[in-house]
Amino acid sequence: MTSSVIGHLILKDWRLNRPLISLCIGVGLIALVIALYAGGVARLLGSVWFFVSLCILGSMLPASAILNERKKQTLAFVMSLPVSSVQYTIAKALSTSAMFLVPWLTLLVSALILIETRHAIPHGIIPILLILAMLPLVAFCLISAAALVGESEGWLIGVSILCNSSYWFVWYLLARTPSLSANWAGPVAVWNTAAITVLSVELGSIAFIVGLTFFFQSRKRNFI
Repeated sequence: MTSSVIGHLILKDWRLNRPLISLCIGVGLIALVIALYAGGVARLLGSVWFFVSLCILGSMLPASAILNERKKQTLAFVMSLPVSSVQYTIAKALSTSAMFLVPWLTLLVSALILIETRHAIPHGIIPILLILAMLPLVAFCLISAAALVGESEGWLIGVSILCNSSYWFVWYLLARTPSLSANWAGPVAVWNTAAITVLSVELGSIAFIVGLTFFFQSRKRNFI
């Protein structure tokens, strides 16, 4: 019975957020085509909007899938079902993560395929592409954690502003790292120590955020 309730909660989130997911995929694919087939300023704008579409989705999904249930006062009904706070957290984590990972993987795999087949962009860009693509995923996990644990619009807005305003600074630091930027224009992808270290830190951050979220959720006394 409980697993059935969790399944229905996941499907409900998918139905409600399907337009947002579709819009993100559409904008991201258009931006990717512009980045690979256009030139000059248009290529730069296409590259920026490719990542911006993921950043926007990472900020909007937690608000739509998590916080809106509390704002619209439907959380009380959900928690009246045979489901615990940890099970509710699992359902929200699975549904929200899947809703983000579907467009994230779609756009990332599309970019890698076009780079491999189109040959308009050097393969040396692949490591930094993966590093940059991981940033919205880390931010999404952090914003989702703030929405679940903080339980308020203030927490979500504050963390969203922090994440979205820090992208440029991280991009600047990556561009100023010689061991990463030196290979961008190369004919092959170079997986050096710097690239592997950054990716490892990003993956470790995601695991830490998810673990901390479940820890705080399990210790709540008053969930509603």
